Amino acid sequence: MYIKGGIIWGSFLTFSSFAFADISAVDRANILNELTNSIKQEYVEVKKIDEISSALANFKYSRAFSDSHSHELFASSLTDELQRFDKHFTVQWRNPAASKKQIPKREPWFAKLNRKNSGFNRVEILDGNVGYVDFWGFDALSKSSKKTVEGIIGFVSNADALIFDLRKNGGGSAEMVQFISSYFLKPNTHLNSIYWRATDSTREFYTLEKLNGSINLDAPIFILTSSDTFSAAEEFAYNLKHLNRATLVGEITKGGANPWQFYELGNGFRAGIPIAKSINPNTKTNWESVGVKPHIEVSREHALDVAYKLALTEVKKSSNNEYQIKEINEKLVELSRRKN
Repeated sequence: MYIKGGIIWGSFLTFSSFAFADISAVDRANILNELTNSIKQEYVEVKKIDEISSALANFKYSRAFSDSHSHELFASSLTDELQRFDKHFTVQWRNPAASKKQIPKREPWFAKLNRKNSGFNRVEILDGNVGYVDFWGFDALSKSSKKTVEGIIGFVSNADALIFDLRKNGGGSAEMVQFISSYFLKPNTHLNSIYWRATDSTREFYTLEKLNGSINLDAPIFILTSSDTFSAAEEFAYNLKHLNRATLVGEITKGGANPWQFYELGNGFRAGIPIAKSINPNTKTNWESVGVKPHIEVSREHALDVAYKLALTEVKKSSNNEYQIKEINEKLVELSRRKN
């Protein structure tokens, strides 16, 4: 997601009126032209624009174009075509004739995060003293969300290893990525940069100097990923991977690295167009379209067990407590008996 005033990544929500309506070939052609022009003017990956423009020109003569008789289907077909180039592209249609009561309401991403504990579903200490944190979004950074994160980080602060479960995480705020990351890296560590085409400027993100709570540089970190892990969640995983601070376990992620903004196309259509892009200071690139590749590729269903085994093994290496070692050995035996 993108919002004015902050750097936001996130999942798109399909949005249209409740009724299917016909759209003429002339209107389809006009929308396609407006879309092409908007991409030329706004899209951040300038080197891709000629290829995208050519693809859209060819799309006009495709079966998908001719078969898109409804506004909704046309918007969906355009989205499918554009997402071959960038996962953050989207085209949506909202019926201009529909009243506000007729248009289905969807709770805004950050309103939902704010209402539901900033996205944190489950936080616990597993056997062997391994911390586990499961959350589905990166909330906008506020006094309230910071307090929530501080409590969660405090809860797992004495764990000997940590597992962050991002398998269902759809993204959110880059500032929250920065805030959480600051608890596990040295102050002023360069995490990521965002380049903006409109201003030809770059904003750099570093870990924070001051936090409420201690920085944990020693506990091994494991991050669970899936093909649904998206956007800001991908950034969190990508940053820690390339800073050699975390081991990623699971599936290659969805592949959305570019913040976006909506542009009106007319006749109720609007396009979400990426207007900025991430640049990792270590790789000099990002995860757009290719996703974040985990260190250990395994299905999402088995990712937790695999990461938990790795975490227990790491903790066992450094533990001198006979009771903890016994607990770890018993858990490893239990995990090894499960079918993977």
